[in-house]
Order: sequence, then structure tokens, then C-alpha cells
Amino acid sequence: MRRAVLALLLAGGCATTKPDGPRREVGELVAGRSGLRDPIAVTQDARARAAVRERVASLLQGPLTVERALQIALLNNRALQAELEELGVAQAELVEAGLLENPVFSADLVNSTRGNGLGGGLALSTSLLSAFLIPAKRRLAKAHLRHTVVEVAHEALALVRDVRVAYAHAQAAHAELMLRRELVQAAELAAELARRQHDAGNLPELDRERFAAALDDARLSLADYELARTVAREELNRLLGLWGSQLDWRLPADTGAAGLPAPPAAEAELATLESQGVRERLDVSGARADVDAMRLALALRRRGVVPQIEAGIDVRNEVGNDAGHEWVLGPSVSIEIPIFDPGHADFAALQARLRQAQHALQHAAIVARSEIREQRERLLVARRKADYFTTEVLPRRAAIVSRALEQYNGMLMGTYELLETRKAQVEAQHEQVIALRDYWVARAQLELAVGGRLP
Repeated sequence: MRRAVLALLLAGGCATTKPDGPRREVGELVAGRSGLRDPIAVTQDARARAAVRERVASLLQGPLTVERALQIALLNNRALQAELEELGVAQAELVEAGLLENPVFSADLVNSTRGNGLGGGLALSTSLLSAFLIPAKRRLAKAHLRHTVVEVAHEALALVRDVRVAYAHAQAAHAELMLRRELVQAAELAAELARRQHDAGNLPELDRERFAAALDDARLSLADYELARTVAREELNRLLGLWGSQLDWRLPADTGAAGLPAPPAAEAELATLESQGVRERLDVSGARADVDAMRLALALRRRGVVPQIEAGIDVRNEVGNDAGHEWVLGPSVSIEIPIFDPGHADFAALQARLRQAQHALQHAAIVARSEIREQRERLLVARRKADYFTTEVLPRRAAIVSRALEQYNGMLMGTYELLETRKAQVEAQHEQVIALRDYWVARAQLELAVGGRLP
């Protein structure tokens, strides 16, 4: 018995409240599912925070790629850092679960009915049942810590998804703005040409005003796209936790006419994605951890039906037969009598919570499969549209512009018709940008739905 108590005391004394281990687990989960190296800062001291600031500054030196943006967000997003503090709470609860309950000291001092001295006593007692329940309580606290690790890692992966989506929007907004500026330049050229022709008496006033009105519309539209680019950049700034001088980042040089990368060669099969999602998706894993935790809590409650037993030592100052006082030392014990509350209600509530957790796990698996099917269909539709623009629409528009230039050079087509042809080509390029943006947004959503990188 004494060896068991000593082992419990040593286990509690050796435990640490620092959540470095759980933070490392979160980092490994996120790294395995995102492909990023060392995504989460393990330590939290001043030196580690300074290293994070230096790392963020280094990542902002060059063009902001999506990989750099993800690294910055996981290190610098304050909402995620707040979520990571839950690991410290859960780790502290685990340490507390391994400690014995504090002993209770009590004393009573009363006037003696005989003699001139004081009667009374001192007592020191502690719960024996709590000592025997420590292993079960630690298992329950470990299950809660594991659930917290999974939950925080899922929030980190949700941030990865959000950054990918915001980055795709920022790329698309930049590309759209560049295309709109081309349309404004074409409208300016048409309006200037119309003015000169009108001044020379070769164009009616109504046509000149129409070209001027078209230029007004193009400039007003350009203002909207400039605002859209600012909004997209600020959304990314918020996710990355940037402010002040850190806001002057730039995107890489355009990778193609649309400014967004082309889709990969092939997509994964639906059955493969569903299996991966049910196996690896962290909210499903969190639901499994809930079921395990409720089973442990139920087992703990079964042990807790045993009445509370407290043991201790009493020291009393008693009056002897010769009216003197004598200190008496001896053990004491108190046992709870479960008459009014035998614990049946708590036991039934835990059973209901276990069934509730099991239903929640089944629901999480159903939702995961449904979201995978939905997001994969969105991805495939966006991919088909982007591919169609690449293989059919844009080559046809380029051919039309080429033929129009030939006719313009042969004086078979006027300048205004040529500009309208070029405008139609830019509009098709704009639609391709939207399709590619939708594809990469859908891909980011699908990655979160399956719980990690797509195979």
C-alpha cells in the first residue's frame, strides 16, 4: 500500500504542465496532412517568439507563394495561437488528475467541563478512494488531451484551407485587375479615336458619345476590381496575421495568362477519397476520441459507486480521571452512506452521453462522406470548365483576333471592330480566371474534407 501511494506521489511530482508534447503532436498531424515542415512552434518562451518573428520576416522577403503563406499563417495567426493554448489547459488537467487530493486539517477547541485546561483535538484526514481512482482519472484526462490535440489540429487544417482559398482569390483578383486595365486601355483608345474622327467630321456626335460612355463604364468597372483586389489581399493579411510594414508583400510572377496554376494531370477516385476521409479526417477522429472518453468516464463512475472513504489521524486533549489532561493519538475513518444519492442518476446520464457520442461519430462519418462527394463534384465541374477554356475557348478567341488583325491590315475591318474582338478575347480570359479560381478553391475545400493532401 505504501509503495503504491509513493508511486502515485512520484508520478504526480514528475508531471509537467508545459504543453510542449501536445503542441509537437499537433505539429506532426498538421505536417503529415499539409506537407509543411515544422508548421507549429513547440515552445512558447521569449526566444521562440523572437524566432517566429524572424521566420515570418524571412518568408516575406521574396514573392509570397502559397507555401510561404501557409507557413506564415500557422506560425503567426493569432486565432490559431489562442486555440493552441487549449493544449496547456488540457495538459494541466492531466497533471491534476494524477495528484492525490489535499489532506484536510481540522481542529476544535472547547472549554473543559472539569479542571482549568482546554479540551479538544486536531485531525488530519484524506480520501482513500481518490488515491485508488487516480489511474482511471489519468486515463480519462489523457483521452481528453488526445481529443484536444485532434481538435486543435483540425482547426489548424481549417486555417490551411482558408489560406489556400484566400490565396486563390488574391491571385484571381490580381489577374482580373490586369485584364480590366487592358479593357480600359482599349476603351481609351476607341474614345480617343472617336473624338478625332468626330473633330474631323467623319463620325456623328451620337457615336462619339457612345464611345465616351463605354470608357466611363470601363473606368467604373476598373474601380470595382481595384477594390476587389484590396479586399482579397486584406483577407489574406488577416489570416497571416500581418500588419504595418509586413503588408508590402507581392505575388509571384504570373504562371500563365490567367495568373493561376493549371490543374494537375488527374484527380483521385471518389472511393479513395471517401476511405481517406473516414480514416484520416480529424473531426471524425475527434468524435472517436469523444466515444473513448465517455467509455472511460463510465468506467470511472462504476468505480465511483463505492462509498467515499476517508482515513486520517486524530489527536485529542482529553480529561483523565484525576482531572488532568492527556493527549491521545489514534487513527480515524469515515465512510459515506449512500442513502439519498446512490449515484444511479449520474450513471444513467453518462450512459446517455456515451450513446450521444456514438451517434455523433456516426453522423460525423456520414457528413464527411457527403462533403467529399460534394466538394469533389465542385472540383470536377470547375476543372472541366477550366480545361474547356484552355483547349477550346481561348484558342478560338486567339484565332479570331489573328484573323481580325489580318482583315484590319488589309483594310477590310475597322479599328472599332478590332477593339471589340480584342475585348471579347479579354472577357474569355476573365472567365478562365474565374474557372481556375473556383478549381483551386474547391481543391482546398476537398483537402479539408478528406483530412489531408489529395493522393
